[in-house]
Amino acid sequence: MSLLFDVSPEEPTKKRARAQKVVPPSAVFQTPEKRHSIKGQTAPPALKALGRLDHTHECADTLCRGSAHDIIHEDRGEWLIQCCFCLTCQWVPVIKGHLEPKPTEFQFRDGRFVGLTIDEAVALPRGLDYVIWAAKEHKRPAVKTACETWLARNQSAG
Repeated sequence: MSLLFDVSPEEPTKKRARAQKVVPPSAVFQTPEKRHSIKGQTAPPALKALGRLDHTHECADTLCRGSAHDIIHEDRGEWLIQCCFCLTCQWVPVIKGHLEPKPTEFQFRDGRFVGLTIDEAVALPRGLDYVIWAAKEHKRPAVKTACETWLARNQSAG
């Protein structure tokens, strides 16, 4: 082999790069087997629809044009409705008398579950334990009676 220039033995020489491992495509797009979460925390609960609104409004997505919607939220005289087919949301004016008025339910006024009904509190971690404790030992008679009544109606929970 002839070289145009002489190479002295003290000059550094290029080393060959290592061959990279070929990763099969199936290994790249695998779903994780275990979800990472903070201990003691759970996923937030799904939103409950306030009601349904069918055949009144057309979907905001011009490709969908569905007319079946869930009423997700009410604020300042408007409803946030969500298309049942493509999940597109839009704000529309409230239709008076469309939703049935809710019966008044007991709500906790203070403590860990302030502002929640008993059903909502039981859905949270340690909520059922609290309701069972409150039915036996709560200092306010109204809370004690409401929790006792709820436990009596829901025998399988207690």
